[in-house]
Amino acid sequence: FTYYCDYSLWDTFRAVHPLLTILDPDRERDMVKSLIAKGEEGGFLPIYPAWNSYTSEMIGDHADAVIGDAYMKGIRGFDIDRAYELMRKNATELPVTHELYVDGRGRRGLDSYLKYGYIPLEDTVPDAFHKNEQVSRTLEYAYDDFVVGEVAQALGHTQDADLFHHRAQNYRNVIDPQTGFARGRHADGSWDSPFDPTVKYPYITEGLPFQYTFFVPQDMPGLIDLVGGRIAFIHKLDALFAGGYYDHGNEPSHHIAYLYDNAGAAWKTQQHVRAVMESQYADTPAGLAGNDDCGQMSAWYVMSVLGFYPVVPGTPVYEIGTPLFDAVTIRLDTGKQFHIRAEGASAGKQYIRSATLNGVPLTRYWITHAEIVAGGELVFEMSSRPNQGW
Repeated sequence: FTYYCDYSLWDTFRAVHPLLTILDPDRERDMVKSLIAKGEEGGFLPIYPAWNSYTSEMIGDHADAVIGDAYMKGIRGFDIDRAYELMRKNATELPVTHELYVDGRGRRGLDSYLKYGYIPLEDTVPDAFHKNEQVSRTLEYAYDDFVVGEVAQALGHTQDADLFHHRAQNYRNVIDPQTGFARGRHADGSWDSPFDPTVKYPYITEGLPFQYTFFVPQDMPGLIDLVGGRIAFIHKLDALFAGGYYDHGNEPSHHIAYLYDNAGAAWKTQQHVRAVMESQYADTPAGLAGNDDCGQMSAWYVMSVLGFYPVVPGTPVYEIGTPLFDAVTIRLDTGKQFHIRAEGASAGKQYIRSATLNGVPLTRYWITHAEIVAGGELVFEMSSRPNQGW
């Protein structure tokens, strides 16, 4: 198989790899096989493989997301049992030496994460490029645990599935119920103070508490309830955009516009996604809002102009946004085609009045991977006015 070296996983798990599962599943299979090979050679799945080696760059454990996403979407031809062993090892074990730990093998801060259910502010990573970022690590590990749990369940490891799905709820331990925001927390349970969700803190990775509060893709209903319900959640999203805190130039914001779908305000997803397409991308040398990061910035655009986006990699589902073109055809590797039609979209109609999938009314705000790769036709009736009932 073709062996791949550099992944920029903290970025590319979000849209690059999900896009490849649609457009080039053979390449994605080889990329998964390469991650497994790295894990077998080095003892742990890499956190951020670059220069054909482990690195201490970035956070999370998103090899889980890449492998899980491919498997849950039906891509086969790699050793999922061996992959799961490595995923489980990353989630439960630390390397035996300090040097290997600093080198980026295994989850950094795992011992604290297992002890407290979150990584307290007292826990730092010595001699590593990314030393703090405790809240962001907690949120990302909770999401990764969810993906491990999904794979465990698919493989029949029910006890493991229960364990990791329970750990996926650890996000609750770093979202302060009083303020409704992700917030630093000490080992004694107290919250870091003073606090302002619009200020940068060392416990948040390349962003703000305002942005990272929304990194709970595995349990949006739970997050909505935690911050006060559907209306409060919509108001919180509105405040993020109105205050200028959405930052498309870095990846922690990339899924946020799609979250209105989960709160019954899909028209606002359509509004903000179209605004990002038009304001953050251009066919010029400075046409990207930030570093492309191995294609993530571009993959967001490709997925979004099609009309859907993978908010939860590791599940075979895409949230519907708003298509940009009147007609698009995806030519699948099986020889089938998936047609997307949205007359008037390219002329500025950004709101979806109604939709049909293969002639059947589509009344939900998501579409499955299986529905796309089966081929067929997704038709949107577009409007210049929001349809608050769709």
